[in-house]
Amino acid sequence: MKIPEFAQEPLFHPVEWLERWIKEAEEAGEIEPTAMSLSTVSIDGAPRARFVLCKGVSENGVLFFTNLESSKANEISSDPRASIAFHWPTLNRQVRIEGRLQKTSDQEADSYFQTRSRLSKIGAWASKQSRPLESRETLLKAVDDYSSRFNHDVPRPSHWSGFHLQPSAWEFWQGQEGRLHDRWTIQKSDGNWLSWRLHP
Repeated sequence: MKIPEFAQEPLFHPVEWLERWIKEAEEAGEIEPTAMSLSTVSIDGAPRARFVLCKGVSENGVLFFTNLESSKANEISSDPRASIAFHWPTLNRQVRIEGRLQKTSDQEADSYFQTRSRLSKIGAWASKQSRPLESRETLLKAVDDYSSRFNHDVPRPSHWSGFHLQPSAWEFWQGQEGRLHDRWTIQKSDGNWLSWRLHP
């Protein structure tokens, strides 16, 4: 989108803005305040969307984790362009972010993996994400097998890591009466973020 002449510095830095809205969504009692729809481009060029959980927001981008052998990870390897969207119905707010996905470091993946519950760690080993599953019993047997294999610490599988969506554009949306919503778009120009309103 072409940046209009009246664009100016955003109300808040977009990273701080998103962090504040996630916190306010949590305080408002949203069931899953960090849930976000992640859209990628399939191998044949079609859009594909699914929900993942935001696990951090920083200057590096918006972070989530996944199985690197999953459909989404294969799509990211083929085309790193992606977009994410948050929706908080209680607060009548949305955020959209567009950009490119970059795999996170092994150190960051290791650090986050250790915060997961034991069952979630075992699940990362047992689940062949996105691939056909003959029955739930097959999955549960794999969980039992890996639970026996890892009696104490559960290491991070090499096929499990994370991605940062590195933003090129943001949009913050606040619902208002009569559908006269507030919309702010933010894009980078010469290394600085610039913002302007959009018609609802």
